[in-house]
Amino acid sequence: MSTKTLRKRIALTAVAALGTGLLSVVSAPIANAGPGQVLNVATTNALNGVVVTGTDFNASRSLGVITADTTTALASTATMLNTGTIVVGFTSNATSNVTVVGGVVASTSATSAAVSTARTAVNVTGNQVNMIAITPNAGVAQMTISLSTGTSTVPTGLLSRLVVTVVATSAAGIYSATDSLVNTAVVGNSTNLGVDVANATTGSATVIPNGIAGQVNFTLKDAYGNALAASLMTASVTAGGLTSIQANTTGGTPTSAVDVIASASSGSVTVTQAVANVPVTVTVTIAYRGVTVGSKTFSFQGEVAKVTVTPTKVGKSSTANVDAATIVYNDSAGNVLYPTTGTSVVTASMGNQTIVNAVSVSRYPTSAPLSGRVDVTCGATAGTAAGLQVAHLNAASGTIVASNTWAQPCAGAAANLTASWDKASYTPGSIATLTLTFKDAKGFAANSYDLLDTMTITGSPSSTTASAGAAITPLNASAARGGGLTGTITQQYVVGSTTGDFVAVIVPAASLVTASGGTQANLSVAYKIASGTTAVTNEQVLASIVSLIASINKQIVALQKLILQRR
Repeated sequence: MSTKTLRKRIALTAVAALGTGLLSVVSAPIANAGPGQVLNVATTNALNGVVVTGTDFNASRSLGVITADTTTALASTATMLNTGTIVVGFTSNATSNVTVVGGVVASTSATSAAVSTARTAVNVTGNQVNMIAITPNAGVAQMTISLSTGTSTVPTGLLSRLVVTVVATSAAGIYSATDSLVNTAVVGNSTNLGVDVANATTGSATVIPNGIAGQVNFTLKDAYGNALAASLMTASVTAGGLTSIQANTTGGTPTSAVDVIASASSGSVTVTQAVANVPVTVTVTIAYRGVTVGSKTFSFQGEVAKVTVTPTKVGKSSTANVDAATIVYNDSAGNVLYPTTGTSVVTASMGNQTIVNAVSVSRYPTSAPLSGRVDVTCGATAGTAAGLQVAHLNAASGTIVASNTWAQPCAGAAANLTASWDKASYTPGSIATLTLTFKDAKGFAANSYDLLDTMTITGSPSSTTASAGAAITPLNASAARGGGLTGTITQQYVVGSTTGDFVAVIVPAASLVTASGGTQANLSVAYKIASGTTAVTNEQVLASIVSLIASINKQIVALQKLILQRR
């Protein structure tokens, strides 16, 4: 935005109140400092439309002047209505003159002044304070008022120039959505930049945790960026919400669906759910003098109504296993919740405690996103503990919500390895998947926590993986196996172009061989690569020619024998 445009915007604020004479015009400091060897503007508007000129600059009154900036003597500016009168003041020296282009002199306070016949110039002699009232000509968009030494016919030096923009109407004092600031905020936060502020718990500007209020901060401005005059404002919210409006950003206490404040143009609106602990989506609307100036929609979450636990790993026997399962919380509307406390173990539903003897929620989920984590302590007995369950206590209502029941496997370290391909035969360029299955000494799926040494695979369908085309490296089984319930890992390959029968050899990890008592041998897993095309190859054509030649030779021999017999 240019400096000139900005000045105009600041200027036009007062127009709506000028007719009542109750509003003083905003101006740069020098404009109010009193007359001197520059043109200053009487920025106080006339009471009852009566222009005042005199020897007291502070008592002088203009009419319809919106703003003035005289901080730069030779580049001063002002804005006024075309129906108004601007009063300028200066202190003359021995000889001074004021000339006007685009307007006429209405009156002057100078006691020794000569106004030109066309009323476009004033010559003043003697040191005195001079106030001159000037009106714009009909139809002009701009006036230029200049102060010089000397006379209007023989000026000797330019001291000050004031360019006055003349407007017919103004948007000053009228609400502008583009220039006003309306944004969500955390309760008690004064941020008001027109950009919605997100709630730290949900990571959303409009999704609000149960029991927490939503807030909207506002500053209403006109098209010139100036604050509107304080006036009647209302806040109303749709069914299911309560609201309050205040002329501050510290937050209020909503008690009704509609709230009113007698005098404000900036402040905040607070919104809460009408029924505690119940999820609801509401829209709050803010109005200034009955005109809607903004609205925001808030989705309030309810209390926990559903808890879901999903096992993700095979626990290690006789060990406390971190992150063996995930946990998710929802309200009655299905919204994902992020509690920070309230979950405890329902010990009556622990199932076989020789397999699992402790369960705890070690981390609640967040909107980061960060998954909720359940830790499981396995007993000495390997197997699967069915019927595990946790419960959540809603502190606000005192209700307890039980989770689903789940089955948690626990097992020892890997002591046995088997392998298989997903297909017996592959075509060139297709994807081959090799599945490695690990079991403990008792035949259960091996746990997801014991580490295995590196193992190697040779004779695979190609030297690159299917995922990223990278070269195959020795396989660290524990890293890939750590997140599953089946004790398996998979390795995928891009099948090469060479057809034939092949065998992949899997060399088990040294730790696995040790755990098995030395019985785990290398594994050989056969597969086939066959062409998937029906086109005839050169080899097939050559073979056919050879076969044809052999057939012809046989027929020639047979024919020779037949001829000889007839002789």
